[in-house]
Amino acid sequence: MKNETTRQTGCGRWLCVAVMMSIGISVAAQTLEERVAMLERQNREMREKMRETDGKQAKTETKGKYMPQLHGILRGKYEYQPEMEASRFEVRNARLSVSGALPLRSEYKLEVDLCDESQIKMKDAWVRVTPWKTLRVSIGQQRMPFSIDAHRNPSAQYFANRSFIAKQVGDMRDVGLQVGYTFNGAGDGARPVAVLDAGMFNGSNLDNQKTAWSKAVSYSARLQWFPVEGLAVVPSVQHTAIANRQAKYTSLDFGTYYEAGGLHIEAEYLRKTYMDNAFDACNAVNAMALYRMPLKGNRTFFQSVACQARYDYMDDHSDGKAGFTKDDAGNVTGRLAISDYQRHRMTLGLTFAVRNPYFPTDIRLNYERYWYPHGGAKESEKDKVVAEVTVSF
Repeated sequence: MKNETTRQTGCGRWLCVAVMMSIGISVAAQTLEERVAMLERQNREMREKMRETDGKQAKTETKGKYMPQLHGILRGKYEYQPEMEASRFEVRNARLSVSGALPLRSEYKLEVDLCDESQIKMKDAWVRVTPWKTLRVSIGQQRMPFSIDAHRNPSAQYFANRSFIAKQVGDMRDVGLQVGYTFNGAGDGARPVAVLDAGMFNGSNLDNQKTAWSKAVSYSARLQWFPVEGLAVVPSVQHTAIANRQAKYTSLDFGTYYEAGGLHIEAEYLRKTYMDNAFDACNAVNAMALYRMPLKGNRTFFQSVACQARYDYMDDHSDGKAGFTKDDAGNVTGRLAISDYQRHRMTLGLTFAVRNPYFPTDIRLNYERYWYPHGGAKESEKDKVVAEVTVSF
């Protein structure tokens, strides 16, 4: 009896141990499954947070990429003419532009000058598509691709007053379609070898585009070739209508420039011929050189100073805005009225760049000396001293 009781007690003990081990194994298994589930849940939450963070970052980058860019330039200047013993102040430009990129490879630009010789003028208003990075197709009002100096924005000019090529002979904006292509060198990150821009335009009819119907094509094309680092060769051609589309001209331009360090040397020649003997051919030249010297020290008011010299020349010229001349009987002839008389000019100057990384500021001091072989100087185009301050952003 005692042995049987002892045997039962031993069996009970083993049974308890077995039950306890079973419960321990079950609890361990349940804890392991819970831990695995918890780790999976944490991993899932972490992935969701990462996706949310990446999404916010992508939205921020996208928002920044497509955010409109505001740019502008203000130019105020003072001029003194010794011959007249008179001076004047002038706001030459108060230009604002909005540009940016849009989804699906498109761009836009709107630019207006609130004080272009005391007038409000729309400069650029175009939209562009870029099927790939090197190809550009633009439609709207824009500067015709032509010349070197005539194609510069006021913020990129080197002198207080533009050259004769840039202001009188080669300056032209119009409404039309322009195609551009950039030829890059071999290898990743290679510099452009050439840039070609060409377009078709209405023909000097910015003010009344509704009546710009024409059977003749106005066109302009410019090639920028960069054979070596710092050197550019720029030939261009332009054919368009003037004088309310009653006369036409063709201009050929060849220019080149070289840049190395603070040195910039540039030369440009333009020949403008008029159709149907409407005006004598006009030749124009622009040659300039400058050297920019940085100033040492981070606390100086100026960060650099540039010494500049320019010579430019132009023949008698007609822009067509005054229409045609009249004979002694008052009848309109086929000859355009002259708008600018033959002249030479030498310009010497200094440009001081203010140390301002956010709003580039230049102070320019220029002296201009004019020569008119046959007279005809306008009041504002005589020998003068010019002081100018420009701020761009």
